[in-house]
Amino acid sequence: MEIEIKNKKDNQLLKRQEVTGEISFTGATPSNKQFQEELSKKLGVAQELIVVRHIYGAFGVGKATFEADAYATKEQLDKIEPKKKVKAAAAGAAPAAAPAK
Repeated sequence: MEIEIKNKKDNQLLKRQEVTGEISFTGATPSNKQFQEELSKKLGVAQELIVVRHIYGAFGVGKATFEADAYATKEQLDKIEPKKKVKAAAAGAAPAAAPAK
């Protein structure tokens, strides 16, 4: 996978780098996890500080464009990014029964 960064903007207010560019790959479009690993190596930032916004691919083409953010600290990432929902079954809680009428 080859990553070409087209635009990198430092957002001082949110303490992050906003990155856009192009990915060249063979086979299937890379997953967000795979892309995070490669982008972290390219930017020199820890993998958990990178948030992939979008990967725009086209069918049958080995290229895609991307949008991603690289935060300065874990605290800033937690403060800005929305929390992911955790499913009740995955959290170990019993599913709630519907109220009887």
